[in-house]
Amino acid sequence: MEGWNFWWGIAAFFLGGLATQLNGWLAYKRQRTERAEDAAEAAKQRRDEFELQHLIETNQKLHDYRELFLNFTTAVRREREAHEQGRPTPDDDLTAANEALEASESALHGHVGFILDDTVRDLVRQAMTAIDLAMADALTADEVNFGTVGSAVNEAFDALSRRVRSLYAGQPGPR
Repeated sequence: MEGWNFWWGIAAFFLGGLATQLNGWLAYKRQRTERAEDAAEAAKQRRDEFELQHLIETNQKLHDYRELFLNFTTAVRREREAHEQGRPTPDDDLTAANEALEASESALHGHVGFILDDTVRDLVRQAMTAIDLAMADALTADEVNFGTVGSAVNEAFDALSRRVRSLYAGQPGPR
């Protein structure tokens, strides 16, 4: 009987050590999983903040681009009317409007590539294309189709707004 007590003591010692090792391994796995989840959540948060910042900036730059396009068409119309009436046509207004429009387009173009949602990015690019085509029409034709431009720009604004709302609501977006 005394021999069994000795062996039970040794077995208990080894089983206790094994249980301690198993408990430590399980705790390590749990901590690793929690750290990975925290890192994934932090990465998602950074991604959402990055996307949100660029969506808002793109929205503002698209607004500016649209307004400068309208200013450009007004300058073209004034110059055309002055030319038709035989008055001298100062190029300063048209040149300034054109330069401002080009600078605005460049600034907007720099942000469009950072839009992570493909659909939103495509709609903003379509709006930019509509403005570019209308700008050419303003220079070469008597009529500019403002309805087409407005429709394309409004679709882009709506898509930007929807994506911003979905980020604030915590809805998942494209990955």
